[in-house]
Amino acid sequence: MKKSLSFISILIFSLTFCYSQKKISDIPDTSRYSEPDSSVEVVQVPGEVEVQPPDELIITDEVPVCFNGIWEGSDRYIMFQEKSELQQIVSPDIQLSHDNYIWIYLKIFYGWYIDRAAEKTNRKNTEYPYDINNTVFRDIQNIKIQFKPLINSQRCCAYEMIVQYPRIKERVVIPVCVIDNKLYLNFAIKTNELPEDENNDIQKKNPLNGSWSSVGKVSGILVSKPIVSDNLVSTYITKDSIYYIRYWKTNMPYSSEKAFFSDGKYKYEVPKHINSAGNIYTCVTGRSVTIRNVERKNLPLTDYVMNEEQNVIAFGEPYMNKIQDNCSLQNMMEIVKVSNARKAPPEDPPFPPAELDWHLEDIKNLEMGNLIIQAVRKRQREFYEKYKLGLHY
Repeated sequence: MKKSLSFISILIFSLTFCYSQKKISDIPDTSRYSEPDSSVEVVQVPGEVEVQPPDELIITDEVPVCFNGIWEGSDRYIMFQEKSELQQIVSPDIQLSHDNYIWIYLKIFYGWYIDRAAEKTNRKNTEYPYDINNTVFRDIQNIKIQFKPLINSQRCCAYEMIVQYPRIKERVVIPVCVIDNKLYLNFAIKTNELPEDENNDIQKKNPLNGSWSSVGKVSGILVSKPIVSDNLVSTYITKDSIYYIRYWKTNMPYSSEKAFFSDGKYKYEVPKHINSAGNIYTCVTGRSVTIRNVERKNLPLTDYVMNEEQNVIAFGEPYMNKIQDNCSLQNMMEIVKVSNARKAPPEDPPFPPAELDWHLEDIKNLEMGNLIIQAVRKRQREFYEKYKLGLHY
């Protein structure tokens, strides 16, 4: 009996000790909240992408001056509205928050109708009534926005727009830049100049020379969550060449280290990682700092524009153009009213109208002596004799 009690006591003690231990997965990961130790190798779990949250200290609730006005693209109008102007738009009995909202107006039906897709207000508290039909949204989307400057400058023209979509928990980051009243989504920011020994060889310094880090290009400023590119192509421009460096999404933590490549004479450095559009991009694998498979092309660089400070370049056609400096809802409603009052013209007939007077005798006379038409008629008769389709010629 004593042996049985002793065995049961030992068994209960063993089970209590085993199940009271915490699992490794239950222990908080303090590395997420503190600076990583450079002496310790950080191992990322495959499949877990560490998204860098926007820095709360430099995010601004104010809409930058360069975004004021009404913007027009191929398929939409957009207003980036300031808080101070909302008091003049919304009725006094509505309590306004300190959040900024983006105003998006979609051009649908090939631009013949403008849908008020996203605004600060909704159907109940708007000054301007909404259309009720089976085309527009059931309710207006309220999309919050903030801005984070990408350049430490008073005349900054490149920002990350922090977007909070309804019913989406995580925030979306959209890099944008404004140059000459044109808004671009495909642009790059200058990170460093040419090496000193090569700069000395250049009599007149070219503002294009140096390293240009691309940003995460998105599919657009949309009413829904946009698609972010999986790859970036940054450039390094020298006095006679352009080097294209591919970056791709990675699950490595962000590092301010440099990566290197060489043309045989000079050694160039570029950022190892790019933190853009809420993702981390890298140009090397693992802990390596040597870039491989760099594509080289000859100058000149074409189809680009540069800002006044010569630290931002944008490529291709602009995403939107500013059409008015005043971001007034009244002006925007006038554009919507005029556009929606238009009527589409009737479709063109499949064949152009023509007044033809057919005479069979004239047709037969034209066929007489025409060897080409006689050959066609012969093939038609042979086809008829072969298949007996009831055709008569």
